[in-house]
Amino acid sequence: MLQTLLDVPVVIPVTLLALGICALGALVRPRIDVALVLGLLAAIWTRVNQPVEGRILHTWSRDRGFTEADLLSVAALVVVAVTLLRCAWRWVARARAGEPAVAPR
Repeated sequence: MLQTLLDVPVVIPVTLLALGICALGALVRPRIDVALVLGLLAAIWTRVNQPVEGRILHTWSRDRGFTEADLLSVAALVVVAVTLLRCAWRWVARARAGEPAVAPR
């Protein structure tokens, strides 16, 4: 069932677009929920990128390796780490200033 969903030709562009928009949103306004969604999209990208993988950069075994398309997942995970660090930094700064962790609405 999952393999048939991944074979739909629109999955790759939609996943790539969602990954880019989410990464941009995480960099502009860091939030934990956006970082979690971006991490999930990075994991999904590794599953759907088979038709556009490109050259093999490193081979671990005969049928497993690291390709050019996998670099996008690595970049997304770096953005996740930066976003989580920025969220933690903001939370610590607010705690030191005596402000509430969540701003009242």
